[in-house]
Amino acid sequence: MFVRVRGLAGVFQKAHRRTHHGASVALGAALTVASTTWPARAQTSPPTGPAPSGGVSPGAQPSGYPPSSAVPPSNQPAPPSAGSQPSGNAPPSPPTGSAGESSYPPASYPPPGYPPPPPGYPPNQAQQGQPPAAQPPNYGQARGYGGYTEPPLPPPPPKRTELQWSLRFQVLDLLFGRATGEIEYAFAGPFSVVVVPEYVFNDLATSRTYGIKASGGGIAGEFGFWLEGRPLRGYFLKAHLGYRSITFKSDIDEVTVPATQLGAMFGSQSIYGGWFTLSGGFGVVYDFQSQDRAFAAANPGGGLTRFTIPASGLFGNGFDLLGQLSIGGSF
Repeated sequence: MFVRVRGLAGVFQKAHRRTHHGASVALGAALTVASTTWPARAQTSPPTGPAPSGGVSPGAQPSGYPPSSAVPPSNQPAPPSAGSQPSGNAPPSPPTGSAGESSYPPASYPPPGYPPPPPGYPPNQAQQGQPPAAQPPNYGQARGYGGYTEPPLPPPPPKRTELQWSLRFQVLDLLFGRATGEIEYAFAGPFSVVVVPEYVFNDLATSRTYGIKASGGGIAGEFGFWLEGRPLRGYFLKAHLGYRSITFKSDIDEVTVPATQLGAMFGSQSIYGGWFTLSGGFGVVYDFQSQDRAFAAANPGGGLTRFTIPASGLFGNGFDLLGQLSIGGSF
């Protein structure tokens, strides 16, 4: 009987030890979990006095637990305990980088919903992990490109009306016994041609004393170049070629004096009121048929006398001056 009671006592004693040992393990695990969550935020200072021997007082940290100074700062989350799972409401972890620095460039470029750049397009600096370079200011699109439309051009100015015809009369030739007209036509650009008809009703070689009269006619042609580029206006250069024939008559004889002239002339022409024309110039000509010609004339005192028509030219050598002073109209 005593042996049976003792055996039962040993069984109860082993069961009591297992129960006490299981309770101690459960209590230690609960304290460990609580110390990693709540005491880390509470930051309670450890007791200053020595811990009582035996059991663990409430609120006291177990031996071997890291002091409160090792608790991570409040701005950094505590590391999760082993086997713990993050809750569904926990915010996502911030992107990797230094504190206060935003993540650039974004993880995906271009953003979702935008088409990818065409092949051959230069890579964006954000794709290469470099900050974008400063862009120059945009002062608007170039004229005629994109959606910009140039304003219509103004209508061209009316074409300048050039003169083509000019009809003139040489006033200066009246002093030399000739009536001369000029018909000029601008045929191309600054070039023109002139036809100069001439009627001779008198000559300086005539003499009333001997009864010598002169009459005749001639024609000349001129080729003009207008230096200012506008025909029949401004300065001009003209080449002159003409032929003249004058017949000298006395009471008993007559003689014909021909003249073939070649020369050049420089002058200018002005237009007033849109049509009135004043033209003048001077030049030099050479007579290829210049020579003295003599014929008989009646002497007023009786008898016959020999009358001589001198050679043309200032000095009787064929070179003579060519002058022009004419008025008329141009259109």
